[in-house]
Amino acid sequence: MNETLSLKWNIIKIEDKAYNENIEKILSWRFDKDDSLNKTIEDLYDPYLLKWMNEWVERIKKAKELWQKVMIFWDYDVDWVTATSILMHAFKKIWINASYRLPHRIHDWYWLKNYFIDEMEALWVDLVITVDCWTKDIEAINHAKQKNIDVIVTDHHSVPDIIPEWAIAIINPKREDCSYPFKQLSWAWVAFKLMSALVKEFLEEKEAKDYIEETLDIAALWTVADCMNLVWENRIIVEAWLKQLKKSRSKWLRKLIESKINEDLDSDIFSFLLWPKLNAAWRLDSPYKAINLILNNWNTIDATISEIESLNERRRKLTYKYFDEALENINSEDNIIFYESKEISHWIIWIIAWKITEKFYRPSIVLIEEEEKYVASCRSPDYFSIVEILEKYKDYFIAFWWHKQAAWFSITKDKFPKFKEKIIQDLNNLDFSIFKKSLYIDKVITINEIWFNFYNTISKFKPFWLWNPKPIFIIENFKYNKIEYLGKGIEHLKFDVWNWLKLCAFFMWKYIEEIKKTNNLSIIFELYLDNFNWTKKLQLNIIDMITN
Repeated sequence: MNETLSLKWNIIKIEDKAYNENIEKILSWRFDKDDSLNKTIEDLYDPYLLKWMNEWVERIKKAKELWQKVMIFWDYDVDWVTATSILMHAFKKIWINASYRLPHRIHDWYWLKNYFIDEMEALWVDLVITVDCWTKDIEAINHAKQKNIDVIVTDHHSVPDIIPEWAIAIINPKREDCSYPFKQLSWAWVAFKLMSALVKEFLEEKEAKDYIEETLDIAALWTVADCMNLVWENRIIVEAWLKQLKKSRSKWLRKLIESKINEDLDSDIFSFLLWPKLNAAWRLDSPYKAINLILNNWNTIDATISEIESLNERRRKLTYKYFDEALENINSEDNIIFYESKEISHWIIWIIAWKITEKFYRPSIVLIEEEEKYVASCRSPDYFSIVEILEKYKDYFIAFWWHKQAAWFSITKDKFPKFKEKIIQDLNNLDFSIFKKSLYIDKVITINEIWFNFYNTISKFKPFWLWNPKPIFIIENFKYNKIEYLGKGIEHLKFDVWNWLKLCAFFMWKYIEEIKKTNNLSIIFELYLDNFNWTKKLQLNIIDMITN
């Protein structure tokens, strides 16, 4: 195989097992240290293994008995929105006087602040529940104590060395003193555990069991949203969710997936269909639209979905526009790619940063210019942590926040030139040219092997997502009858082979002439089941091609 002629990727990596072992054995190796295959939601851990779960339940009992006002403080991104809806829905179910509040992304940035506490005092709030982060908001939590407002912190991020002393409870599976066996919970899954403990306390056994199963949709959906590895409990709930997705009790969810109802669904339905639409609500308008949809306002579901879909289409067009403009103004050979703009919306800059890093495999910082400051979104590829570099210069920032390979900061204009100079100097000492995208092949096969029983064998290992990605195959010396454009446009290609197979190469139109010139082609692809018009076909979605 000639690796240098790969059309899209720089390196193709194939291990010996890809030639010598059957696909079931290859995929089984992924689960050598994970015993989640063939487990059900009945095998999930007891929520009371989370430290301070008792304190959580008792404090909510008190709020119910005294009809105290409870405020959930959350953020605007879609995983926070939906996780908050788990608690709000449960509070309504058990008659808790609860509402929710979110910061404004531009004016408030992140975190609980003293002035939010003052606002809640004026509203006679007795208990604040912070979701997904804010374990380190010591000043605001101490301020709440002075105002006689209790605070419960719920989180799933790494725990800082110093935590608030005055919180009623800090519920986080990553606490060193927490005995919960599985530490990789998404925040929606933490919320699911909190909800489970409450409804078991307040509802009859059968009603609680039905309610927990009904809420599984949101917890599983945002386990995927939060980019959690599908291991152990994460895998169990996502697998259970996919099995019941087509008959979900959530009307809003059924409406959003109705175009895919005949397909064999997997976790990627979230990233392709659900996540962009729900995120468009807060990017271009208000996150309240998304949470109102999820909390099932039955009279307005159709109108809200129509509005969200319109926002998503607008978001898509703006993304293309700003990304094209960025490509015209950046140097893709820089070790770190900076792009500054006065026009890009706050809600879209992270997408532009992500697309730049994805395309050029370099860290990127995209900035919006605002009066006396810049607001930045940063992304880095998997071989490099931009967070570690930025932390060296956090004294330059007005605000700074990070998550895995991503970060956000704001900085005054007078400090920015020096900061930019220093970070470029740091990265100039690294040779980023040695880092190339790698594609790992799970199995080398022939086209004659692609039958429905082969697909069924693969499907036993679903759901596919992080840690357990969809398997990738290669057919060497691939022979086809003809190649042509797919659909009405010229963005995609399709190959004519056999009647029960569809071969699609999305966004690879520019390679059509190069492909036609060769009589020795290898294709690298993922395998899907297409059920268009109730006619089942196996579909090969081509990731890359190699011309020899």
